[in-house]
Amino acid sequence: AVTLFLREAAKKRSFQLVVAEGAPTLEGQSLAADMAAGGTPTTLILDAAIFAMMARVNKVVVGAHALLANGGVIAAAGTALVAAAARKHAVPLVVLVGLHQLSPLFPHDPVVTMNDFRSPGTVLEYDAIADTLSADTPEADSNAESTYLHAPSPMYDYVAPELISLFVTDTGGYTPSFCYRLLAEYYTREDYDLSFSGGRDPV
Repeated sequence: AVTLFLREAAKKRSFQLVVAEGAPTLEGQSLAADMAAGGTPTTLILDAAIFAMMARVNKVVVGAHALLANGGVIAAAGTALVAAAARKHAVPLVVLVGLHQLSPLFPHDPVVTMNDFRSPGTVLEYDAIADTLSADTPEADSNAESTYLHAPSPMYDYVAPELISLFVTDTGGYTPSFCYRLLAEYYTREDYDLSFSGGRDPV
């Protein structure tokens, strides 16, 4: 969604682009290459340089996995860091999200699964993990307590609504406080309860 949005924007106006690499998937690298090939002046930076470079930009554009009922979003891991840096530098944060991603659930709802995890191999080589096994316990394996190094790789962040300036959807732009109107338009009250009842198995 971000790539398509920027391509269309480049047809109507000139701008310079700063793209974070987006480790560990490195999606930012392919986005930067795509936009540069299309003629947009593009700078690719390390994720660690986001805060340092934020003062040089006047708008931040990110995608989202889901839009929650309170106006917060579930987005790619690292987005919360970008949002916090943007807030610190008073840079508007624009989130691209389709209304099919609108959810009636709140971030504190117990049925919301906040995160999935990638394989540790996206963070470091498996050999590096194996080398940290205790030498005193030859029988140790990667699931044992003697594994000294863990490499969790979460897929998503939660970004609070107060960090978001504007949502751009397929029907227009909205502020986070307008989410309740969108929910009233696209959901009935019965849709708010996503739990299964009556002892029936889910279909």
